[in-house]
Amino acid sequence: MNALLEQPHELRALEQRRDALRVLLAQLQDLADRLHGLLEARRQGNGRMQLPVDLGMGFCAEGVVEDTQRIIVAAGLENLFLDMPVEQAQEFVKKRIAIVEKKVAGLDEPIAKLKEEHAKLVNTLRSAFGEQSGQITTVA
Repeated sequence: MNALLEQPHELRALEQRRDALRVLLAQLQDLADRLHGLLEARRQGNGRMQLPVDLGMGFCAEGVVEDTQRIIVAAGLENLFLDMPVEQAQEFVKKRIAIVEKKVAGLDEPIAKLKEEHAKLVNTLRSAFGEQSGQITTVA
């Protein structure tokens, strides 16, 4: 295996964490859009909501929510869910989006720094040992 091409473990871990946060951010933004759509529908007098319900094994059924006044939202902690009015949930989700965006931005700088350090190390090793063998291998 070419050790020069392999990213450091710490860098991979930070990138995986950032990627997971980006997935969470996309889910939160989708939820914010859905809540906005729900509130708009309620303002237009449509208090019911039809949605697909996953039955498992690739099967769905159409479900109807008669009362769309309240929603259960994941609080961001493991197995903690909050029951709140949709308007309050919309504000809660906006705040969570802001927090997650800050976390993602906070990881960008350390990732860039580690990538720069890794590139410097690779260049130093290449200049010190040359590319005679074409590879610098790791010892497991």
